[in-house]
Amino acid sequence: MIKNIFLVSCAVLAISGLPYYAQDISSFLASETAPEAASARPVAYQPQTAKAQPKAHYATGVRAAVIPMTGDGHFSSDFRINGRLIKGLIDTGATYVAINVSTARTLGLGLANSDFRHQVRTANGVTRAALVNLDKMEIGAISVDDVEAFVLDDKALSSTLIGMSFMSKLQSYRVKDNRLELVN
Repeated sequence: MIKNIFLVSCAVLAISGLPYYAQDISSFLASETAPEAASARPVAYQPQTAKAQPKAHYATGVRAAVIPMTGDGHFSSDFRINGRLIKGLIDTGATYVAINVSTARTLGLGLANSDFRHQVRTANGVTRAALVNLDKMEIGAISVDDVEAFVLDDKALSSTLIGMSFMSKLQSYRVKDNRLELVN
């Protein structure tokens, strides 16, 4: 009899906890703020970098970041790469994360001229590149280890591009209400 009461109690406790674990991820990522009115947007383009909003679900361990669209229609934010803060532009058309030589030096990557043995096609044409592994990339509550990246000459690449070598390691990503939602 006591055994049956114990089993029923355990079942009731397990069932009562299900709503916390079965929450819809879209409601988890939903923002409490209303989208900006069109009239509140700046008239002239001003480059900006948005700070990703970190979110972590306490029960499921889902980690997420939300990046608002900038005034120029792109998604850019501050990333932490190998522990250093780097501004990055999301580029799902890029196969790899791409950084320039100056950024590689900032990250502590020592590259020799002989490391530049790959040829890559960029919007600016074909250029030489070195393939490296970044130990860790972070944005908001998301952390991804061992991300492949190409290092290009400063003349070929002026900013950091966050390509599919990072994005494909996420559980999901989507654009909704002018925000890029990343989930890991």
